[in-house]
Amino acid sequence: MSKKRGKMIFVSFLVFLLISIFILLIGYLYFETNRLSLYGIKPFSDIKSYTASLMKKIPVLSSKVEYKPLKVVPYQELFEKRLDAFQKILDSQAASLASERKKLESLREELQRMEASLQASQTRLDSEMKEFNEKIKKEQSYEYRLSTLNQWITNTDPTKIGKILANSKIPINVLVDALMRLPPKTAGSILQSIAQSDPKLAASIIYALAEGGKK
Repeated sequence: MSKKRGKMIFVSFLVFLLISIFILLIGYLYFETNRLSLYGIKPFSDIKSYTASLMKKIPVLSSKVEYKPLKVVPYQELFEKRLDAFQKILDSQAASLASERKKLESLREELQRMEASLQASQTRLDSEMKEFNEKIKKEQSYEYRLSTLNQWITNTDPTKIGKILANSKIPINVLVDALMRLPPKTAGSILQSIAQSDPKLAASIIYALAEGGKK
Protein backbone atom coordinates (compact mmCIF):
# COMPACT_ATOMS: atom_id res chain seq x y z
CA MET A 1 0.00 0.00 0.00
CA SER A 2 2.81 2.39 0.87
CA LYS A 3 4.49 1.88 -2.53
CA LYS A 4 1.24 2.45 -4.35
CA ARG A 5 0.56 5.58 -2.33
CA GLY A 6 4.06 6.85 -2.95
CA LYS A 7 3.66 6.23 -6.65
CA MET A 8 0.39 8.21 -6.67
CA ILE A 9 2.05 11.08 -4.85
CA PHE A 10 4.92 11.08 -7.35
CA VAL A 11 2.53 11.02 -10.32
CA SER A 12 0.47 13.83 -8.77
CA PHE A 13 3.62 15.89 -8.21
CA LEU A 14 4.76 15.23 -11.78
CA VAL A 15 1.37 16.27 -13.17
CA PHE A 16 1.39 19.40 -11.00
CA LEU A 17 4.92 20.23 -12.20
CA LEU A 18 3.98 19.74 -15.84
CA ILE A 19 0.85 21.89 -15.41
CA SER A 20 2.91 24.60 -13.67
CA ILE A 21 5.52 24.53 -16.44
CA PHE A 22 2.74 24.71 -19.05
CA ILE A 23 1.14 27.69 -17.27
CA LEU A 24 4.53 29.42 -17.02
CA LEU A 25 5.16 28.82 -20.72
CA ILE A 26 1.71 30.15 -21.63
CA GLY A 27 2.29 33.21 -19.40
CA TYR A 28 5.73 33.86 -20.89
CA LEU A 29 4.35 33.42 -24.42
CA TYR A 30 1.61 35.95 -23.64
CA PHE A 31 4.25 38.30 -22.21
CA GLU A 32 6.44 38.04 -25.32
CA THR A 33 3.41 38.47 -27.57
CA ASN A 34 2.48 41.73 -25.87
CA ARG A 35 6.06 42.95 -26.03
CA LEU A 36 6.36 42.18 -29.74
CA SER A 37 3.11 44.00 -30.43
CA LEU A 38 4.75 47.19 -29.14
CA TYR A 39 7.17 46.99 -32.10
CA GLY A 40 4.38 46.55 -34.64
CA ILE A 41 4.77 42.74 -34.81
CA LYS A 42 1.58 40.69 -34.57
CA PRO A 43 2.32 37.09 -33.59
CA PHE A 44 0.05 34.33 -34.99
CA SER A 45 -1.35 36.80 -37.56
CA ASP A 46 0.35 34.79 -40.33
CA ILE A 47 -0.78 31.32 -39.23
CA LYS A 48 -1.99 30.69 -42.78
CA SER A 49 1.46 31.41 -44.17
CA TYR A 50 3.00 29.04 -41.66
CA THR A 51 0.53 26.28 -42.59
CA ALA A 52 1.22 26.89 -46.26
CA SER A 53 4.97 26.64 -45.65
CA LEU A 54 4.48 23.22 -44.04
CA MET A 55 2.20 21.97 -46.83
CA LYS A 56 4.71 23.22 -49.41
CA LYS A 57 7.10 20.53 -48.17
CA ILE A 58 4.62 17.74 -48.96
CA PRO A 59 5.25 16.53 -52.53
CA VAL A 60 1.62 15.90 -53.36
CA LEU A 61 0.35 19.26 -52.10
CA SER A 62 3.35 21.47 -52.93
CA SER A 63 2.10 22.23 -56.45
CA LYS A 64 -1.33 23.25 -55.18
CA VAL A 65 -0.19 25.55 -52.39
CA GLU A 66 0.93 29.15 -52.91
CA TYR A 67 3.34 30.29 -50.25
CA LYS A 68 5.05 33.65 -49.87
CA PRO A 69 7.67 34.01 -47.14
CA LEU A 70 6.87 36.50 -44.43
CA LYS A 71 8.73 39.74 -44.87
CA VAL A 72 10.04 40.93 -41.52
CA VAL A 73 10.73 44.63 -41.27
CA PRO A 74 13.74 45.43 -39.04
CA TYR A 75 12.88 47.37 -35.90
CA GLN A 76 15.22 50.26 -36.83
CA GLU A 77 13.59 50.66 -40.24
CA LEU A 78 10.13 50.49 -38.71
CA PHE A 79 11.15 53.04 -36.06
CA GLU A 80 12.60 55.38 -38.71
CA LYS A 81 9.42 55.19 -40.79
CA ARG A 82 7.26 56.01 -37.80
CA LEU A 83 9.67 58.76 -36.79
CA ASP A 84 9.51 60.26 -40.30
CA ALA A 85 5.72 60.14 -40.27
CA PHE A 86 5.65 61.81 -36.86
CA GLN A 87 8.17 64.43 -38.05
CA LYS A 88 5.95 65.21 -41.06
CA ILE A 89 3.01 65.75 -38.70
CA LEU A 90 5.12 68.05 -36.54
CA ASP A 91 6.34 69.99 -39.61
CA SER A 92 2.76 70.40 -40.82
CA GLN A 93 1.63 71.64 -37.43
CA ALA A 94 4.64 73.99 -37.22
CA ALA A 95 3.81 75.41 -40.67
CA SER A 96 0.20 75.89 -39.61
CA LEU A 97 1.27 77.64 -36.42
CA ALA A 98 3.68 79.86 -38.38
CA SER A 99 0.86 80.83 -40.76
CA GLU A 100 -1.45 81.62 -37.84
CA ARG A 101 1.32 83.62 -36.14
CA LYS A 102 1.85 85.60 -39.36
CA LYS A 103 -1.88 86.35 -39.57
CA LEU A 104 -1.95 87.46 -35.93
CA GLU A 105 1.11 89.66 -36.50
CA SER A 106 -0.56 91.25 -39.54
CA LEU A 107 -3.73 91.80 -37.51
CA ARG A 108 -1.71 93.33 -34.67
CA GLU A 109 -0.01 95.74 -37.08
CA GLU A 110 -3.38 96.69 -38.58
CA LEU A 111 -4.76 97.36 -35.09
CA GLN A 112 -1.72 99.51 -34.31
CA ARG A 113 -2.29 101.54 -37.49
CA MET A 114 -5.96 101.96 -36.62
CA GLU A 115 -5.03 103.00 -33.08
CA ALA A 116 -2.54 105.57 -34.42
CA SER A 117 -5.17 106.89 -36.86
CA LEU A 118 -7.77 107.15 -34.10
CA GLN A 119 -5.25 108.89 -31.85
CA ALA A 120 -4.46 111.41 -34.61
CA SER A 121 -8.18 111.97 -35.22
CA GLN A 122 -8.76 112.45 -31.48
CA THR A 123 -5.88 114.93 -31.27
CA ARG A 124 -7.22 116.85 -34.27
CA LEU A 125 -10.74 116.83 -32.80
CA ASP A 126 -9.45 118.07 -29.43
CA SER A 127 -7.57 120.87 -31.20
CA GLU A 128 -10.65 121.85 -33.21
CA MET A 129 -12.85 121.75 -30.10
CA LYS A 130 -10.35 123.91 -28.23
CA GLU A 131 -10.26 126.38 -31.12
CA PHE A 132 -14.07 126.38 -31.33
CA ASN A 133 -14.44 126.97 -27.60
CA GLU A 134 -11.94 129.83 -27.72
CA LYS A 135 -13.84 131.31 -30.64
CA ILE A 136 -17.12 131.00 -28.72
CA LYS A 137 -15.54 132.72 -25.75
CA LYS A 138 -14.28 135.53 -27.97
CA GLU A 139 -17.69 135.91 -29.60
CA GLN A 140 -19.40 135.95 -26.25
CA SER A 141 -16.89 138.48 -24.94
CA TYR A 142 -17.29 140.62 -28.08
CA GLU A 143 -21.08 140.50 -27.87
CA TYR A 144 -20.92 141.43 -24.20
CA ARG A 145 -18.66 144.42 -24.87
CA LEU A 146 -20.77 145.46 -27.85
CA SER A 147 -23.94 145.27 -25.78
CA THR A 148 -22.32 147.41 -23.08
CA LEU A 149 -21.20 149.95 -25.68
CA ASN A 150 -24.73 150.15 -27.06
CA GLN A 151 -26.10 150.79 -23.60
CA TRP A 152 -23.64 153.64 -23.09
CA ILE A 153 -24.45 155.14 -26.49
CA THR A 154 -28.18 154.83 -25.88
CA ASN A 155 -27.94 156.58 -22.51
CA THR A 156 -25.74 159.42 -23.83
CA ASP A 157 -26.45 162.48 -25.96
CA PRO A 158 -25.94 161.33 -29.58
CA THR A 159 -24.19 164.59 -30.50
CA LYS A 160 -21.66 164.29 -27.68
CA ILE A 161 -21.08 160.55 -28.06
CA GLY A 162 -20.56 161.04 -31.80
CA LYS A 163 -17.67 163.40 -31.16
CA ILE A 164 -16.22 160.98 -28.63
CA LEU A 165 -16.46 158.04 -31.06
CA ALA A 166 -14.87 160.15 -33.82
CA ASN A 167 -11.83 160.79 -31.64
CA SER A 168 -11.60 157.24 -30.28
CA LYS A 169 -9.54 154.43 -31.76
CA ILE A 170 -12.43 151.95 -31.91
CA PRO A 171 -12.16 149.76 -35.05
CA ILE A 172 -14.62 150.58 -37.84
CA ASN A 173 -16.15 147.08 -37.78
CA VAL A 174 -16.98 147.53 -34.08
CA LEU A 175 -18.56 150.95 -34.75
CA VAL A 176 -20.60 149.44 -37.62
CA ASP A 177 -21.79 146.51 -35.43
CA ALA A 178 -22.71 148.92 -32.64
CA LEU A 179 -24.61 151.34 -34.93
CA MET A 180 -26.51 148.45 -36.58
CA ARG A 181 -27.87 147.41 -33.18
CA LEU A 182 -29.18 150.92 -32.42
CA PRO A 183 -32.51 152.38 -33.47
CA PRO A 184 -32.15 153.99 -36.94
CA LYS A 185 -32.86 157.51 -35.63
CA THR A 186 -30.22 157.23 -32.89
CA ALA A 187 -27.69 155.67 -35.27
CA GLY A 188 -28.29 158.48 -37.81
CA SER A 189 -27.76 161.21 -35.20
CA ILE A 190 -24.50 159.60 -34.04
CA LEU A 191 -23.25 159.14 -37.61
CA GLN A 192 -24.04 162.80 -38.36
CA SER A 193 -22.10 163.88 -35.26
CA ILE A 194 -19.15 161.71 -36.33
CA ALA A 195 -19.25 163.26 -39.82
CA GLN A 196 -18.97 166.74 -38.32
CA SER A 197 -15.85 165.73 -36.40
CA ASP A 198 -14.29 163.32 -38.91
CA PRO A 199 -15.93 163.09 -42.35
CA LYS A 200 -13.51 160.41 -43.52
CA LEU A 201 -14.43 158.16 -40.59
CA ALA A 202 -18.11 158.61 -41.28
CA ALA A 203 -17.53 157.76 -44.95
CA SER A 204 -15.57 154.65 -43.95
CA ILE A 205 -18.39 153.57 -41.64
CA ILE A 206 -20.96 154.01 -44.43
CA TYR A 207 -18.68 152.11 -46.85
CA ALA A 208 -18.14 149.25 -44.37
CA LEU A 209 -21.89 149.12 -43.75
CA ALA A 210 -22.56 148.92 -47.49
CA GLU A 211 -19.95 146.17 -47.98
CA GLY A 212 -21.46 144.21 -45.13
CA GLY A 213 -24.89 144.46 -46.75
CA LYS A 214 -23.51 143.07 -50.01
CA LYS A 215 -22.10 140.05 -48.18
